[in-house]
Amino acid sequence: MIPVISIGSLKTSGTTTLALTLASVAAAADIPVVLIDAARDKDLVAWAAKGGLPARITVEAVDDEATMERLVRAARRRGDLAIIDAGDTADAIRAGARLADRTLIPVRFSPLSAYAAIATERLIASEAGKGRRGRDWAFLATAVTAIPSRIARMVESVIQQSHATKIHCGMVLRAAYEAPFLHGGTLFSLADEIAPGLDRARAEAATIAYECGILGDTASRVPLEPAEEFSRAA
Repeated sequence: MIPVISIGSLKTSGTTTLALTLASVAAAADIPVVLIDAARDKDLVAWAAKGGLPARITVEAVDDEATMERLVRAARRRGDLAIIDAGDTADAIRAGARLADRTLIPVRFSPLSAYAAIATERLIASEAGKGRRGRDWAFLATAVTAIPSRIARMVESVIQQSHATKIHCGMVLRAAYEAPFLHGGTLFSLADEIAPGLDRARAEAATIAYECGILGDTASRVPLEPAEEFSRAA
């Protein structure tokens, strides 16, 4: 299991939703998780205050790199999974990437998000010699939906500027992923009548967690052409 994952993009692209989704899968699999909320709006802290916080998830607010590093080191000593929501600020993204084993760069299905993802990847790559040895980063599609093919081609052309890994699966746009922020709890604790598509979201979330290295062996991860994934709809 990869013990530290950081998530960030220079344009808001679902970093908090992805962080909570991955933490929810880990907790459901009985893996202890420290969710480090380094984003500006602190939505993870607000989510935790709603109630229904799983016993396996701890949420910590962070506003500086020193505190982030302390929490990550403590999580490593315990063998906990640490997930950093670095949000959309360059300093937090850099700090999270230096501490992480893997950085995920979420990409919404829009050219603006794709350009921001490329800029984020370049920011992280520029510091490749800093931080943990062997750390890596990858793009992950969020809010995948059916849209005109010309937009798919545009997103593909932007993402292809980078040779970074593209995670094999992505998050389909579903109300189920936003439901925990409204009601508290997680995908795995909410009642089915709360939001449509919970079963599909749970299965999809588990697949994403596996591909990211939280569940199982990452050796089976297979890169995918961006538009092939982004143009899918469930």
